[in-house]
Amino acid sequence: MNTLLYWVAIPMLANILLILFVVVSLRRLARRLEEDAVAGAVERVLATLTPLVAQARELSQTFDAQLREKQRLIQTLNESLDRRATALTLLVNRTEATLKSGENQRLTPESLDLQEAVLDLAAQGKDTDRIARQLAVSPGEVSLILELKRKLDALSAGGR
Repeated sequence: MNTLLYWVAIPMLANILLILFVVVSLRRLARRLEEDAVAGAVERVLATLTPLVAQARELSQTFDAQLREKQRLIQTLNESLDRRATALTLLVNRTEATLKSGENQRLTPESLDLQEAVLDLAAQGKDTDRIARQLAVSPGEVSLILELKRKLDALSAGGR
């Protein structure tokens, strides 16, 4: 019976060891396949995200350049508005000074005729000093009339 046990037990033990070896090998193979699948998924995700990151970087650079351009335009517009506000303030101050100096003067038909005459002579191409001499008024008054006319024309053209 010892030999029978020997002939039955040894092959059975060999079969058990072989089965254990196959199970361990299959588990290792499964882990490797799983690791390869994870690595492949990671590579696919990275391959998908890399162009998106590059595109986002390009868009942010474009946006940054546009933002700097808009800031430059705003600064230019602010400077232009400051110059115009200063010019209008000076014009108002000159007008107030002219009104104070001639407070008792009213807008008369003569002053309207003077304005028309100044504008007509300016339209003919005559300069401020020549108009002032011809109409016997100060060059400052002629300049004021012409400047007011230009400002009114600019305001009416800008309001359209």
